[in-house]
Amino acid sequence: MRSTIAIRALSLLIYSTLLLPPGLEGRATDPGRVNAWALDPGRSRVGFTVTKLGFSDVEGEFTDFSGDVSYDAVRPEHSSIRWRVGVASVKTDAANRDRALQLPEYFDAVRHPYLTFASRRVKALDATRLEVEGDITIRGRTRPLTIVAVGDAKSGEFETRFEIDRYDFDVAGGSVMGRLIGRTVRVHLVARAKEGTR
Repeated sequence: MRSTIAIRALSLLIYSTLLLPPGLEGRATDPGRVNAWALDPGRSRVGFTVTKLGFSDVEGEFTDFSGDVSYDAVRPEHSSIRWRVGVASVKTDAANRDRALQLPEYFDAVRHPYLTFASRRVKALDATRLEVEGDITIRGRTRPLTIVAVGDAKSGEFETRFEIDRYDFDVAGGSVMGRLIGRTVRVHLVARAKEGTR
């Protein structure tokens, strides 16, 4: 069930991993060194893919998300990222599946309406890649996550791909349906800065 793994929405994680503290969205705090952006939902994407029945890939995405990124070019380790994804916005190719993903055996949207990520450490690997360590929370469970984001810090464009085990967050899907869906969720995040916030 593609919906079941809406977790892939985490593709945004990498882009969001450089988020700013509240109140700093969209403005440079130290001209020439620190860039701060708010994510542009219209040009960014949080997508995911999961395999069901052992051979069929199901794709989906989350359409409601927000985030902020703060990048310090001189001291990348001082950069930060934060993001939030609305569980109810999951979209697959089946409305019934999308509704099922809101149920307690999946995302339990009533009690846990958001998926979140907050960085703890950012390290520049080279001119275009950043290694981001942080905490991802899904269905009220928080787990460490390390991703590699590729992009352009000057323009506020980043992209990342990573995998998560949905069982780590108790997104099991029940005893019957859960077994038909792969545990691994492949996430693809594309983050672009909102115009005027670079």
